[in-house]
Amino acid sequence: MSSDRALRKQQQLNNLVAAVTKLAKPGDVIVDFCSGGGHVGIVLAYMLPSCQVVLIENKELSLIRAKDRSDELGLNNISFIQANLDYFNGTFNIGVALHACGVATDMVIEHCIKARAAFVISPCCYGFIQNTVKFKYPRSNQFKEILSYKVCKINSCE
Repeated sequence: MSSDRALRKQQQLNNLVAAVTKLAKPGDVIVDFCSGGGHVGIVLAYMLPSCQVVLIENKELSLIRAKDRSDELGLNNISFIQANLDYFNGTFNIGVALHACGVATDMVIEHCIKARAAFVISPCCYGFIQNTVKFKYPRSNQFKEILSYKVCKINSCE
């Protein structure tokens, strides 16, 4: 990884953690969705010892690495769930996601809204949005109306 890319990733992590630490209160449950190797969740557990941090990831090897890292730090306010987002139904106060791929970002937002939880999310860098079985785009009714009007106007010009 180039030093420029490493710096950008470090800045993203720092900014995400800073935003969550401003929101968090003692006793909060913070869920790190699509946690990967735990870069975000482990830092949050270390910085916020009075909060419980839950890492959710579907890849077993990533969770093993995260657990090993948290064990090295002696963290006792962190737990791990191996599951797809569809299967998570826990209660929490703050949802976090750094680069949840594709539709996963929308799924995280949906989980947070249903839980009435605050959220801090840096979406995936995918360059396009596709409709899926679960979500149709654009999601905003206002944007749908604007986009439909513009498409209609463009089509009438042909």
